[in-house]
Amino acid sequence: MTRLVQRARAALAHHPRGKGEEGQILVLTLVMVLGLLAVLGLVADGGLVFARHRELQAAADAAARAGAAQLDEAVYRASNGRTAQLNPAHARQAARSYLQASAFDGQAEVSADAASVTVSLTQSMRPPVFGAFRGGNVQLAVRSLARPRTGITQPQAQGP
Repeated sequence: MTRLVQRARAALAHHPRGKGEEGQILVLTLVMVLGLLAVLGLVADGGLVFARHRELQAAADAAARAGAAQLDEAVYRASNGRTAQLNPAHARQAARSYLQASAFDGQAEVSADAASVTVSLTQSMRPPVFGAFRGGNVQLAVRSLARPRTGITQPQAQGP
């Protein structure tokens, strides 16, 4: 067995190594690690942008629902609870008050009429990984519409 090991060592000692091939695995490893870090950065930034968009949509939905709760009481009482009509001024104020109470710091547009409340929110965010390199912000925009409902006694059709 030792004779076999000696012959293998002798063969390796006389084997000519290629000129200029030293360090190739280092370059390949560096490229692979940088690629892996780029993919991880995209995943992290994408997840954070998606989560912030979801939070923004939840805020818009809640503000619209707060506005849709502001019924015109005179119309409601005159119809004996059959007509759910909004007081547009109170609906806009309730939606704005909700956004202010939730410390929303982006741009908000609230509109209301007798039938519905619409809340549109826009906010920019800087992705933590690629935002540091690229320097740009991502604009997020959501919209929510709510209609008043009272006295529901049977299943309602889904959809707009």
